[in-house]
Amino acid sequence: MQSTHPKFISYFLKIFLTITICFSIVSTSNAQEQWKWFNPVKADFKVIQNQGWSDEIGNTYTRFPERAKELLRPAVWNLSQNSAGLGIYFYSNAQEIIIRYHVKDRLNMPHMQSTGVSGIDLYSINSDGIWNFNFGKYAFDDTISYHYQNIPKDKYHQFGYEYRLFLPLYNRVEWMEIGVPDSASFEFIPLLQDKPIVLYGTSIAQGACASRPAMAWTNILQRSMNHPLINLGFSGNGQLEDPVLDLMNEIDARIYILDCYPNLSQKSEDEISQLTINAVKKLRSKSTTPILIIGHSGYSNTETNTVYKSFLEKNDRIPEKIYKTLISEGIKDLYFLSRKELNLSPEAWVDYVHFSDLGMTQQAAAVEKKVREILKEPKGNIITTNQKSVN
Repeated sequence: MQSTHPKFISYFLKIFLTITICFSIVSTSNAQEQWKWFNPVKADFKVIQNQGWSDEIGNTYTRFPERAKELLRPAVWNLSQNSAGLGIYFYSNAQEIIIRYHVKDRLNMPHMQSTGVSGIDLYSINSDGIWNFNFGKYAFDDTISYHYQNIPKDKYHQFGYEYRLFLPLYNRVEWMEIGVPDSASFEFIPLLQDKPIVLYGTSIAQGACASRPAMAWTNILQRSMNHPLINLGFSGNGQLEDPVLDLMNEIDARIYILDCYPNLSQKSEDEISQLTINAVKKLRSKSTTPILIIGHSGYSNTETNTVYKSFLEKNDRIPEKIYKTLISEGIKDLYFLSRKELNLSPEAWVDYVHFSDLGMTQQAAAVEKKVREILKEPKGNIITTNQKSVN
């Protein structure tokens, strides 16, 4: 057998050593990039915001306590397991953040993309009170991840930004972790104690069909008003049902909002009237909290579909008639927001009834204007009285 030439041996040894050194450098670099992970449901205090009944369900990403399962129809209970409207708030000065989590259901729907159905949204608030949207590179695998990089330092605050994380609109979160580099600071913000806005509504209220969670009109309103908002929107099931109303009555609310007419369209005028009157009187029997009824938001195809045109004509007439009847009966602190006041543009819809991001923004603006009038909370012209949110 012919022996290998010494020059070849030397050459291959050099290559081997070069590869070994490079591998060692990479391994050392990775070892230095230590991360620490924080699980919201394992925090020392309750951190899931906008939830309601936190003492009972503060360790799961759901919207009703377990005892409600026996009271609600299965469809409503199942939808209440979606994390629509829920949030996690924290402080961090990290220049890189990773959020990873697992969901239980399908990632998207034919008319609503994965980033809205199953995605998350991260906003930061700087020392000047300015809100900014943070874009993270996302991967929708078995474990969903969002990776936020190149985050600048806050202008003043050594502990960094206040972050507000909005959870998936149409999926069930099984677990979640927030990771930052080991050298960075991280601190959960405890559950806010302000009186919440409590909303009972339909798929639109739940978030269909926002492109991402923060663009649901309810979340836009929450950011603009800066009050907790408990989202009881249930796709196809905003039916003004007694069990849901009874649960709402357990919450000491800032205002109750009823936005269920899109799910009542096919009922008779008498049925719609009875359901609305019962809902208002049930809520009023427990408190003097203001109640806002939102009229039907309309359809995209009223001029091109005779059936939906007839639905809308009925739904334009009935809600205001009911409102006037209740006022005449002496119901106090009751308010109405009409379709005309919502003033949605032709581009406001994704399909016949569900909102695009534009529709969400328009609805949020109209509701905010009305709610500020009711609560006597005018929007000021300085940052501390005028939340500047970058959508």
